[in-house]
Amino acid sequence: MAGAYKWKRLSELNIYDSFFDSLKEDYPEFEEWYNKKANEGKQAFAYIDDYGIGAFVMLKKEECEEIPLDNQILPKCSRLKISTLKLSDRVEGNRLGEGAIGIALWNWLESDDEEIYVTVFDKHRKLIEMLQKFGFELAGYNSRNEGVYLRSKNAINFMTPYTSFPFINKETSAFAMLPIEAEWHDKIFPYSELKNTKQDTEEFAAANGMTKTYICFPVNTPCYSPGMPIMIYRKSSDEYNRGFKSVVTSYGTIVRSEPIKQNWSYLKSFEEYVKIVGNKSVFTHSEIKNFYEKMKNLYVLELVYNHAFGKGCNVNYNTLNDNGIWKNGHPYQAVYSMNDFKAILSLAKQDENKLIK
Repeated sequence: MAGAYKWKRLSELNIYDSFFDSLKEDYPEFEEWYNKKANEGKQAFAYIDDYGIGAFVMLKKEECEEIPLDNQILPKCSRLKISTLKLSDRVEGNRLGEGAIGIALWNWLESDDEEIYVTVFDKHRKLIEMLQKFGFELAGYNSRNEGVYLRSKNAINFMTPYTSFPFINKETSAFAMLPIEAEWHDKIFPYSELKNTKQDTEEFAAANGMTKTYICFPVNTPCYSPGMPIMIYRKSSDEYNRGFKSVVTSYGTIVRSEPIKQNWSYLKSFEEYVKIVGNKSVFTHSEIKNFYEKMKNLYVLELVYNHAFGKGCNVNYNTLNDNGIWKNGHPYQAVYSMNDFKAILSLAKQDENKLIK
């Protein structure tokens, strides 16, 4: 069985699993606290595979109160706390941390909480580095000498697609559309629930993180550039109902757009190409090689997967076209405005005030 993140009641997980040993060492009261929360019916987001628990995320809505630190007192405001965040040593290389932090930030986006924070001991350097990558900043130390890492919706850092995740800058003027075949879409973006569509349930390593890689074959140079927000368009394979079943499901941000091959001319060696693709793609090595040898034009796109619209909220081609949003020509070259993006958000029943900062 391939691993997957699932919401689990604490009572369904084994507190005596060795996964929890380090938490018991860091927090002597952990077992008592855990059992209390289990009896209350609390849940956590856990990654489980054949080896057991690989990651564990628990969120808590905080009371509106001050947080005393060694260097300041954080004023009262509504906060979401990542009360527990733990990754197993054996899965650190699988980008499960990205998935864990991304899930927490998605919950924060959907909430009315102004801030999100987590407490971490300095010894957990890899976890701290990942938190900082996703925009968390050290506010100070609490009475346990844990670092308090915090993000605020009132001070989003748009320096990179990661520090701003999952939000879109209100100053953005150009958006794009990324068309992806249904088969690949459902493997790359397993959180994009589709109404009336049976998704492939096989979990790939690429589904564990917020960074995704896609290989495309544009006829002309695509319009994608680093930092550009994109709308992810799932192309249906149903030739009779394509207008209804081809839908915008989510949005992301381009991190890298790398030309590998143009008009049969190789711009990167096969080894360079494979290195660029890395382990963030759902394509097999054989498919990756086949693309390199047989496609006239070849680009590798790396993107951050910001957010999914959710089940029943996807916007199909017919709706886009009927509302004058769909651009003529190939989607790889079409540029959309902020007004276009807001119109799609409205059709997808999304609150633009939560997504755009």
